[in-house]
Amino acid sequence: RVTRPSRFVISTSGTVTRDATSPLAGPNTPVLSELVDGLRAEGIAVTVLTPRLFLENLLLPTVLSGVKDEGVLRYPLRADLAVAWSSHLDVADAAVAALTLDVAPDAVDIGQIPAITGIELAEAFAEHFSRAVTFEAVTPDAFGASIAPIIGGGAAAGVSQLYTGLESADSVAFDSATGSAVALGIVARSTRAWLVDLGVN
Repeated sequence: RVTRPSRFVISTSGTVTRDATSPLAGPNTPVLSELVDGLRAEGIAVTVLTPRLFLENLLLPTVLSGVKDEGVLRYPLRADLAVAWSSHLDVADAAVAALTLDVAPDAVDIGQIPAITGIELAEAFAEHFSRAVTFEAVTPDAFGASIAPIIGGGAAAGVSQLYTGLESADSVAFDSATGSAVALGIVARSTRAWLVDLGVN
């Protein structure tokens, strides 16, 4: 309110704020909504970036080691669940565009179009590492327990709760018309391109 920026860009960091029925509508939703509404009430232009699940989650040692050592990508999602995965790199690209365009939209969804399944995710890892990689769904509780030593028990419990909510989801995606490619000219990276850009080996 004091500095009066010409534009404010907010990433929901995986929380969906425009759909209360979404399993990604979490405890952060009221806070994010208050922030956005408060800024707009002051006449400040706001662009809200809404990614879904981050590809960087797949770099957790418990996940990546399974790919490298066993050729198995273990993750707490159904193998057939289509997800609009995105990278923090994609969010950064979209933020730059939203901050520098003459006019930026109020809301932008960030993620791969079309959304991809766990099977397709494993295929991208297989191509990158030049070895067979299969996808294996694990339970949210098992996944939470595996990452608790890394991120702490409280945070791991929150992660387990998130993926428990996604067990009955039809998809974790969005309409291409609201995506960054249409709204900002920013195309979310493919999984293979993301692995290359980060130099994962």
